Amino acid sequence: MTRTLYALRVPDAALEQPSSTQSLQVASNSPLNSDSPAVDSLAAEPGSRPLAGVVAGQYADIIACEFEELFSATGIEVVPWFGDTNNQRDAYVALEDVTVDQATAQEPRLQRFDGQLSQAGTQEDHQRALYCNPQPVDNPFGSTSTAEVGLSAQASNVQWWDHVTGATAAATVQRTMAGEHDDVEIYDATEPGFDNPVLLHEIAYDAEWPTDVRVWDDYNRSKSAQTTVNGETRTVDPTWQRCFVTSHEFVGTPILESDKLRLEADTDNQLLSASRWTGSSYDGVSLGASDWRLRTLDLSRIGIERIDAQTVWIDTSNGGTHRLDLTLKRGREDALWTVPDNGSTPPQGLIDRLSPIASPADQAAGEVLDIVAKSEVRE
Repeated sequence: MTRTLYALRVPDAALEQPSSTQSLQVASNSPLNSDSPAVDSLAAEPGSRPLAGVVAGQYADIIACEFEELFSATGIEVVPWFGDTNNQRDAYVALEDVTVDQATAQEPRLQRFDGQLSQAGTQEDHQRALYCNPQPVDNPFGSTSTAEVGLSAQASNVQWWDHVTGATAAATVQRTMAGEHDDVEIYDATEPGFDNPVLLHEIAYDAEWPTDVRVWDDYNRSKSAQTTVNGETRTVDPTWQRCFVTSHEFVGTPILESDKLRLEADTDNQLLSASRWTGSSYDGVSLGASDWRLRTLDLSRIGIERIDAQTVWIDTSNGGTHRLDLTLKRGREDALWTVPDNGSTPPQGLIDRLSPIASPADQAAGEVLDIVAKSEVRE
């Protein structure tokens, strides 16, 4: 049996050790929360749930940074902690109090860290809850009165809930998107007849992370690479670092993914590249012909259900600039580009540039993923 923290697999053998400050060692073949997460040896004390130890290997610095950022993420409420068989330790946990430093001054490939897992609930007494707050937005790309949100197609018992009155309503799948890792079902938060609806659902612990939105630092290299570990050739995928905090200092290009749409924000070269998952690969999307180029990308929120950022664009013909807010949601084939507070309608050239990847919705759901006690819903 293995155990997993969000998308990090924890072999059972390491968990058998009784020490409350056990070691953690990770092979160089997979960073934390990768698309194909796997580690060779981890250790944690399941009683009080501290997670402490040393990350070792070629990508130790990246793995340690991912671990540190996951524990420091302000856009993530709770994550699953679970095994591959039924186990009483399975739970939703909040992540707290992490420290990361180099284990020895002589060896940067050894990174020590120490964090704490705090139980927030289990699937027996809680269910997943996507809290929504639909609000009108100034969208120069359309006026469709929807506030769409996405859930993995693995979710079940999906319904809208009014957390004020306790009323519930049926949740209708508007359409299904074929994502890189699984199908994503799209719902409309304007569907129920009450304000601030909550999309209740149940989903297996291990079915959550594959379709979540992602921010990567590509380190200016391909996503996969070949490496040799103890004489054995292995594929490392990804070699990119997954980012969980908006303060992340990018070494390479920021890459944002919805599991359907990928945006590469190469601000050093004033380039925004887009591609969509087509069943076996990400295929490039041609943006509109225009003099407008991406100048900056300022991330303001990295969650697991949506990413928010503000972008600044420059007209290379005259040096003019313009700001647009960006939201990328789970499973969506396009991005929501909106006029920020105190902003102005973008020039037609910028509209032309982004139209191929722009959502027409004139409302934002403002969704936040958390859990809610089943007893509270029953009341």
